[in-house]
Amino acid sequence: MIRYVVVKGRPVRERRLPCCGLGSGWLLFIMGFFLGGIPWYIGTFILLCVRVDYREKPGYVACTLASIIAVLAITLGVTKRTHNW
Repeated sequence: MIRYVVVKGRPVRERRLPCCGLGSGWLLFIMGFFLGGIPWYIGTFILLCVRVDYREKPGYVACTLASIIAVLAITLGVTKRTHNW
């Protein structure tokens, strides 16, 4: 038998996420593919310097990972051309 705990009080309603319920982090992540990765760096800055809602944190973490991968890809791509054997 499953028992449920009933809590008295007002029900908690969370506010709706901005950007059509998607969240700012995921919006920046998607925009980064079209705008050359700049929104990914903005999302990384927001994650590191601003207190964010727990529901938006996965989008900002995705921006951080994408910006790290972009930096590595650009660095390796630029340095590979300098070796003229």
